Amino acid sequence: MSAVAARQMHWTEEQYLAFENESATKHEFYDGEVYAMAGAKPVHNLICGNAIAALHGLLKGRPCGVFTSDQRIHIAAPGGKLKYTYPDAGVLCGKGHYAPKDPDGEMSLMNPVLLVEVLSPSTKDYDRGEKLAHYKSISTLMEVLHIWTERRLVEQHVRQGVAWHKIDLATGFVSSLHGALSIEDLYHMTDVQ
Repeated sequence: MSAVAARQMHWTEEQYLAFENESATKHEFYDGEVYAMAGAKPVHNLICGNAIAALHGLLKGRPCGVFTSDQRIHIAAPGGKLKYTYPDAGVLCGKGHYAPKDPDGEMSLMNPVLLVEVLSPSTKDYDRGEKLAHYKSISTLMEVLHIWTERRLVEQHVRQGVAWHKIDLATGFVSSLHGALSIEDLYHMTDVQ
């Protein structure tokens, strides 16, 4: 999804949360800036749906659940800056912990174990750069999947101890959360080669 800056010049965390909880559209927040989230193309949406279905199948019978792009994530970003964002999908295992300043109580998840970003041409640099760096600062996060829309490629970022390792996969399976996700399933009903 692409982001467009909102009109107000600088927002406090409280202003953003009050605004976002009443808004019909989604907005990201970082260091006082608010960005409206735009819609996505069909291939993006198909891949998101496929990823959610594949993760759901992988986690069946375990104390984990899959969430969609409507789940807001709170990050205490590097440098003490705050970030609120909406990944395309993700996984929570166990009980959710939510941002204490959120007036709705359970809107801004702080402890995902896996996040998924489906890469669009307009956002891939941000998703693979600054946004990924922010995701890696989440202490509970063990994995980030970047799924390309321009070609069949899954970039898997996996935490191993304190280090992160990147694995590129174009065919076969992604070893994830003590199971495997089929790349063929992630691209089902798309013409992405």
